[in-house]
Parts: sequence; C-alpha cells; structure tokens
Amino acid sequence: MMEEKYLIEKVGKENPFRVPEGYFDTLTSQIMAKVEAEGVEARDIKTGKEKRAKTVWLRPVLYAAASVCALFISVVAYQSYSEQGVAAPAQSVVANNQMITTDEYFDEAADYVMLDNQDIYACLSSDY
Repeated sequence: MMEEKYLIEKVGKENPFRVPEGYFDTLTSQIMAKVEAEGVEARDIKTGKEKRAKTVWLRPVLYAAASVCALFISVVAYQSYSEQGVAAPAQSVVANNQMITTDEYFDEAADYVMLDNQDIYACLSSDY
C-alpha cells in the first residue's frame, strides 16, 4: 500500500502511454496492404525458396508405419524365440555332446550341490 502511494505521488494517476489519433482506424487497411504486397509467396530467408505448408496429415501416417514396423519386429522376434526356445521336457538332456538321462543329470546336480539322501528326503518331506 505504501509503495502504491509513493508511485502515485511521483508519477501521478495519468496514463503516460498514448495512442496516436486515428491509429486503429487505419490499422486494418495497413495490415491488409502488407499482406497483399507479399502475396501468397512466402520465402525462406536463408535459402530464398518458397516455403511450403507443413504437412500435418503426414504425422498419423508415420505413426501408423512405426506401429506396423514394431508389430512386425515383435512377431519375428517371438517366432525366432519359439523356434530356439525351451523345448518340451524330454527324457534326456544333452550336455557336453553326451546323452545324459534325467536320473544321471539329477545325480550330477545333487553331487554338485553336495546333497546326500537325508537332505533330499528332508527337503521333500517338509512343507514349504
């Protein structure tokens, strides 16, 4: 409030900004004259070539094309994964170019983990 009173004392309530007489009466005709003088030809300042309107309709087409490409890539990736992917459980497992039956594989895994029969029975009998 004090700042406002100080400003009113220094400057007063009079608006310092003024519009020339008849400015808005001739403004429309001045703008239209400039537009007609330039015409439709809008030129790029750097290249001097005509500017073309931006093609806004192209953006949805590009989005659709990107979506189709993404779908195609995902289908190809899924098919290649399913061809190389995990096969159905078989009776034997191939390791180091040797055929090992599932019992032998289990025995090797148990030896690697150092489980004995008592530990296996304890794991199987306990309710987790």
